[in-house]
Amino acid sequence: MVAFAIQGWINLILWIVILGVLLWAFADCVIRRKDAFPAIGTMPKVGWMLVIGLMALLTVFTGFGLFAYIGAGLGAYYLLDVRRGLREAAEGPW
Repeated sequence: MVAFAIQGWINLILWIVILGVLLWAFADCVIRRKDAFPAIGTMPKVGWMLVIGLMALLTVFTGFGLFAYIGAGLGAYYLLDVRRGLREAAEGPW
């Protein structure tokens, strides 16, 4: 019984972290310039906002499951790759 309670708490913490990553990625996408996205060769800003927002909503309404895992990967990809490219395009590599 205790193992199920621990598993439930771990799932809740992971769900909150994944949702936080998705919301961070969405907020970052909102503040970036629209013309910077094609400059780095990625999806347009509206596309990223739609995909990240949809994953965030699906994660909220379906709980910790397949959509949360997909959302975690998508949010991590945006924050680690696309965001870095957008910052370098706006500010330069150094």
